[in-house]
Amino acid sequence: MLEGAVMEFWKWIIAIFLFMTFVSFALLCIDLGNINSFKQQVNYQIERQGGLTETAVANLNEYSNKYYHGDFAIESEQLNKKVSYGDAVDYTVKGTFDIKIFPLIPDVHLNFNGTGVSQVR
Repeated sequence: MLEGAVMEFWKWIIAIFLFMTFVSFALLCIDLGNINSFKQQVNYQIERQGGLTETAVANLNEYSNKYYHGDFAIESEQLNKKVSYGDAVDYTVKGTFDIKIFPLIPDVHLNFNGTGVSQVR
């Protein structure tokens, strides 16, 4: 009789752990979905500011801090430079994502490449 109670206890522990793992993975996927909207904002700043100028980078940092808790940072060889009309600007968005339910697991660091085109004459 006692063996059944012990087995039932461990079944519950394993089920709760699996549920928490699935929820944590779902929350990570939601965070990963935010990269598309942030890259859209980067492209918008490149188009409107004529590249990744100091103003554009400041706007992007403010946007990342306000809406994404500072999860995203921009790197580019053309950082703080204004480019002419129609020139492409290659950039990398560095994302840092924390695992929500399990704080002992280290953060996930991912890089996403993108390209924007200056629309300033």
